[in-house]
Amino acid sequence: MDVTKDIDFVRTVVLDNIENTDIRHSELHGFGLFCHAHNIECGSLLCVLDGQILTVDKYNELESKLAPKIPNYKNYFFMECNYLGKNELLVRPLRTKYSYINHSRTPNIALHYDPLRLIALRDIRVDDELTIDYRKESLPESYVSNPEKDFL
Repeated sequence: MDVTKDIDFVRTVVLDNIENTDIRHSELHGFGLFCHAHNIECGSLLCVLDGQILTVDKYNELESKLAPKIPNYKNYFFMECNYLGKNELLVRPLRTKYSYINHSRTPNIALHYDPLRLIALRDIRVDDELTIDYRKESLPESYVSNPEKDFL
């Protein structure tokens, strides 16, 4: 069983790197990240994303060696990264709330660089789902052309 499909597991082990948010079931896709407790103002900094920089090849090599040994946890340890270019990733070894932000072509948050951070594009009200436009990242053609990514 993929433990990342269990909302109770997710809520207890995902690192809380974005204040005033919580993970809930999403109408967009699986789980999503929602504004909680008080509104987020346009222009607000939600978080700064950190991690290690790896080449895509090195990341894939690590995943191919480790993932078979942890099948139930594969998607917990190998799901969160940001493309910094076509061949470089900023990876985090543990999932954070960032990985529960779903895609939208009309997002309410955006990635900004140097440092990599999330900024609110408009006011976000309590119970609104936080969304980002995945197409704004330097995604490789293999990701964009994957039939499972038709929503992009």
